[in-house]
Amino acid sequence: MKWIGVLAGLLVMVGCSPTVKMAYVDAAGKHGSGTVTMDGTLHNGKLSISDSAQTCAGTFPNWSNLTLVVPVQCTGGITGTATLSRAMDGPISGEGTMQLSNGETKRFVYNSVGDV
Repeated sequence: MKWIGVLAGLLVMVGCSPTVKMAYVDAAGKHGSGTVTMDGTLHNGKLSISDSAQTCAGTFPNWSNLTLVVPVQCTGGITGTATLSRAMDGPISGEGTMQLSNGETKRFVYNSVGDV
């Protein structure tokens, strides 16, 4: 029965291109924001998150699992991995972390409906 809810949610999104808003505050108090965009079938995804010092971006083929791992490239040659975990039903929302090669860790929230 849970799969019926997931399927219904995916069918609603097929006709649109979801844009998921992201926001974070790191341990030093630095604020950032970003987006994840995909086509209507949750394929051809792009992630971008930035603050006043850097922008990190990456692409992924699809969001078929509840956890998404995206390699990112940041300004200044910094690389890393963003991991996003979402709930099984409802809008695309949840929490994530980004581990960067310079030792930084950013924790963020994201939501496809409303503000974050």
